[in-house]
Parts: sequence; structure tokens; C-alpha cells
Amino acid sequence: MGPYQQKVRELAVYRSGQNDLDLQIVLVHGAIDRAAGMIRIARRLKQHEVIRYDRRGYGRSANAPATESFSQQIDDLYAVMADRPTVVFGHSYGGVIALALATQRNSALRAVVTFEAPRAWEKWWPAPPPDDVNPADAAEHFLRRVIGDERWDGLGEVVRQRRRSEGTLMVEELRAQVTRRYDARQIDIPLIVGVGQQSGDRAQRAAAATASEGEKSRLVIIAGAGHAAPMTHPEAVAGLIRLAITDAGITN
Repeated sequence: MGPYQQKVRELAVYRSGQNDLDLQIVLVHGAIDRAAGMIRIARRLKQHEVIRYDRRGYGRSANAPATESFSQQIDDLYAVMADRPTVVFGHSYGGVIALALATQRNSALRAVVTFEAPRAWEKWWPAPPPDDVNPADAAEHFLRRVIGDERWDGLGEVVRQRRRSEGTLMVEELRAQVTRRYDARQIDIPLIVGVGQQSGDRAQRAAAATASEGEKSRLVIIAGAGHAAPMTHPEAVAGLIRLAITDAGITN
């Protein structure tokens, strides 16, 4: 991935596609990820201006001051949007951030798309990591589950150690989700809720619950996909974003 184009609140921001004053698409990655994880989606939306950013503590934003509160994640996203007409896509924890912003009824936000945003406050959701967990081991376990043992083992040693070092931030983010961060009943703009056909029962249940709450929501199941759909099924994920643009009545 090439160098970032600018820094916003000390976060690395990447821009691609066509400059468009009427619409921008902002892609928000999840835990143990970075803007590079969204690049396959961005490449399929070249007709739009697409913005990706490394969230605080990840990628080239690793040296940004640590997250002090969940609200800071919302503030970061809003700063990246720069008060321009925006459709936001959030993957996993990135979806939690996007949904939380949407509940604030921000006038620049035209539609929201999520893929497998957790509902960690629910009793049926797994408990967060215990206090005695080894964050590095937790990060490796999570990534092995998402991308598979073969792909993990194929990563270079430097990359594996860097991802393991992000375990502390991942554990903090998992624990932060136990407090309810969004209520889709407060979202009055188009909401596309995506989930992978191959994902587990909890992901399916969470997606269905969120979609049922939204006033203008749709539930979309991506055939053959799991949690890593932005990497494995980028065209289908890009299709969710196009659907949101249509539902928002945006033409360009």
C-alpha cells in the first residue's frame, strides 16, 4: 500500500477514486486490521471518492495518542468525514463505530453499511477476554480463526509479531463493546446490514437483530462468505455499499 495522503487527528488517511463533492465513501476497519484491509473494496468503487484510514493504534496510525474513550473513535470518524456527504462502511468493530455515529443523526451521514458488527452487550454474546489473558496470544488466536492457520503461518515473522503486538488494543476494544454503543432504532437513514452465509449463529443473530431495529434497514446475506468478507468477497461487499447509495437516493 502506498503512503497515506494526509494526517487527520494524527491518523493516516488514504484517498482513491474520483474526487466527488456530492459523495464520499469512508471505510472503517475492525480490530487487528488497518486501512489496507479495505483496499480490495476501494478498488471496486473507483467511480466514487473512497477514503480509508488507519484507526488509532493500527497501521501508520500506530503512533497516534492512545484511544481514551469510545467517543474518541466516533470523533475520529467524523473528523475524517470532514462534514461532507458520506456513506460509511464499517467492518466488525468498525461497524460499531459507524452505527454509533449514525445514532447521533449527523447531517453529513447519508447511509450506513455494516458487516458483522457485534452486539457484545447481549447475554448470548461471548464474554470479553478475562483479565489474565495474554493479549498477544489472544490476537494470534483471533487472526487464526478469521484468516486460517495456513495464511497466518505464511505471514512473515515481522508481520506476525506486529499483529501480536496489537493484542492489547484488540482486548481493550473487545471489552469496550460490552457497553451498548448503538441502538439502530435511533437511525433514520438507510442502513444495510451485511452478514456472511458461512458465519456462525451469533453473527447471524446479531445482524438480524440490528436490521430489525432500523427504520430504513435491509439485511443482506453474502453467499459463501465468512467474517473476512472484505478480503475474500470484496465485490459483494462493494455491492452492499452501492445498495446503500441507491437507497439514499444519491445519483452521480
